[in-house]
Amino acid sequence: MTWRNLFSILKNYFPVILILVILAQFHFFRKERSKVLDFKQLSNVQQQDIETWRDAAGKNRARAEISEIDASNAKLVLNDELKAIIKKEVGSIKRNLISYAAIKAATKGSINAKGRDTIYSIDSIIKPMPAKQFVINNSDLEFNAVYVPSLDSLIADYKVRHNFEIFYYYKKTGKKPWNLFRRKKAVAEIRFENHGSQADSLFTIVLERKKSLWKRLRSQ
Repeated sequence: MTWRNLFSILKNYFPVILILVILAQFHFFRKERSKVLDFKQLSNVQQQDIETWRDAAGKNRARAEISEIDASNAKLVLNDELKAIIKKEVGSIKRNLISYAAIKAATKGSINAKGRDTIYSIDSIIKPMPAKQFVINNSDLEFNAVYVPSLDSLIADYKVRHNFEIFYYYKKTGKKPWNLFRRKKAVAEIRFENHGSQADSLFTIVLERKKSLWKRLRSQ
């Protein structure tokens, strides 16, 4: 009797059960697809070549695409080393992290400094020794050096300024007007104050968070 009643209930509610099963399958499919897409985005961002150029003011600029990944997938798609670094700084990755950027930069250029005759003395040596002094003082570099020929030594103090600004925004790829129907992509851009600084790599991730139920209802 029990089996007959159960079969009757399943028969009567079969369409509802089938719809629930389909919805569940669709939900799990979207979840797995989201993981795959996040893995793909991270892989593309790690392997990409950054765009570099010099603007009208002579400042070096660099631009690279941002990886936008779902906050719920952050712990799954990030590698263990990066997860450990972020967790140490911000605590809960899923709740606290908004974005993360790793920048490798270098400064290069030529230095021209005029020498000036001076006297350099060391406490352990009573007799003063002739030396040459070199000084550079500009917005990017402070350099003070003394060259002592008798010791064949250069003693220098220097300070290099690496000030830069980072901009996060959306940008269409390609040239106008051919990019009219292209989807905007999130990018990160750096502007270096130091004319000799340049970016060697730029890796950025942004976590996309789902709106709360209250916010979703208000936006409708």
